[in-house]
Amino acid sequence: MAKTKVIITIGYTKYVMDLDKAVQVMEAFCHMEKYDSVYRKPEDGGTTYHVYPETMTATIEVIQESLYQMAKLAGKPEKE
Repeated sequence: MAKTKVIITIGYTKYVMDLDKAVQVMEAFCHMEKYDSVYRKPEDGGTTYHVYPETMTATIEVIQESLYQMAKLAGKPEKE
């Protein structure tokens, strides 16, 4: 029997994966921190670097096997 597939949405992008893998991804995201660098001119003190907690929106939803198979057959959409 096929593993349960889910759609995981991170920001505006959706991914399909096995439920157990999606749970691992979500658990990893719970421990992430955001890393940024802000460019500043050397005379203004130079580039600064920042690490801080990330607040991210992600969701998981179950996709029916029949819909998954149909979408997989359709493949990547063509650009118009």
